[in-house]
Amino acid sequence: MSELRSVLDQMAAVADEDLTLEELATDIAELAHVGQVVDVLVTRKTKQISDRVGHVELGYPSPTAFLVDRARMSAGHAKQVVSRANASVTAPVAFGAWADGRLSTDQTHHLFQLAETVPDVFPAAEEMLVGIIEPLTVGETAKVLEYWRQSVQGPGDLDPESQLARRGMSLSRTMGGMRRVDGWLTAAAGEALETALNALMPPPRPDDPRSPRQRRHDALEDLARDWLDHGDTPVVGGEKPHISVIADIPALQGIAGGLHETLNGDILDVNTLRMLACDCSVSRIVLGPGSEVLDIGRRTRVWTAAQRRAIIARDRQCQGDGCEVKPEWCDIHHLDHWADNGRTSVDKGKLFCRFHHTLEHLEEGRRRRART
Repeated sequence: MSELRSVLDQMAAVADEDLTLEELATDIAELAHVGQVVDVLVTRKTKQISDRVGHVELGYPSPTAFLVDRARMSAGHAKQVVSRANASVTAPVAFGAWADGRLSTDQTHHLFQLAETVPDVFPAAEEMLVGIIEPLTVGETAKVLEYWRQSVQGPGDLDPESQLARRGMSLSRTMGGMRRVDGWLTAAAGEALETALNALMPPPRPDDPRSPRQRRHDALEDLARDWLDHGDTPVVGGEKPHISVIADIPALQGIAGGLHETLNGDILDVNTLRMLACDCSVSRIVLGPGSEVLDIGRRTRVWTAAQRRAIIARDRQCQGDGCEVKPEWCDIHHLDHWADNGRTSVDKGKLFCRFHHTLEHLEEGRRRRART
C-alpha cells in the first residue's frame, strides 16, 4: 500500500500545466483503470469483513456503518459498496469480468441491478450477457440489458398502467419565492418535455457560465412564458393567464421595503420587479388612506407593437455577448428604465433573452447600491 501511495504522490506532484494533452489523456485513462482496481479491492475486502462478521468484532452494527466510519464514506456510497460485495455471490461472472477489467464499473453496475431485478432467470443468462456487453459503451449496455429484461419479464415499470399510477409532480414554494419541483413523469410525458427543453437549449457556448441544470431551468421558464404569451390558453376572469405583480413607485425605482409582490403573495426582489416591468403591460391603481381603490387606469403596453417590430428588425437576436437566441424568446430591455423617467423609444430599447436580461438588471442593481 505504501508503494502505491508513493507512486500516486509522485504523480500528484507533477504540475498538470506541464503535461502535454496526450500525457494528460493517458494519465486520465490509467488513473480511471487504477480507480476501478481499487474499487474491486475495496469490494472484495468488504465481502471478507461481512463474511467473517468482522464489523461486529470491530465494534460496528453493520458493514455499512463500518465503511461510513473507517473509510469515511457517505451512507449512500457505503451501501453501494456492500451491495456490490453481495453481488459477487449473485453475479459471480459479472464480478469476475469487472475484476479482470473486461467490464467497466458502470457496465457492471447495470448487470448487478439486473441480477436483483430478475433473480430467477439471470444466472442462466449471465455469461451470455457479459459476453454481449463487453465491447459496448455504457449507454449501449443499458439499452441491451433493458431489451433483454423486457423479453423475459415484460414491461415491468414501463407498463402504461404502472406509469399512470406512479405519475405525479409537486411544486412547493420555499423561502424567497423559489419553487422546488419533484415528481415522476410517464415515459411519453418525459420524452415530450425533454424534447421541448432540448429544442430550447442550443449547444453551450464557451462564454456561457450556466451549468446544464441552470440552462434546463431557463429553457423551462421560456417554455412556460411562451405558452402564456402565445399559446391557446383558457380565458380566466375575462383574460388569459399571466404573471401579475403589485408594486409602488419606489419599488419600480429600485427601492425595497414598500410594496413589490406577486398576486400570489411572493415578495419579489426589486431587480426582478424592474426586469418584469421592462417589457409588460401596466395598470395604474390609486388607493385612498384606507386602502380603498379610488381610480384604476386602463392597462397599456410599455412597448407598442410597432416599437417591438422595429427593435426586432434592428437587433435580430439577443444582444448578450455571443448569444444567438431568437427574438420570440426575448424581452425588450429599457436602457433607461421607464420608472426612472426613461424614454420608451426604439433607440432606448435592446433585445435580450431572459437570462441576459436578468444579468443586466443584476448589474444595474449593483451599480445602484454602489451609488448609495
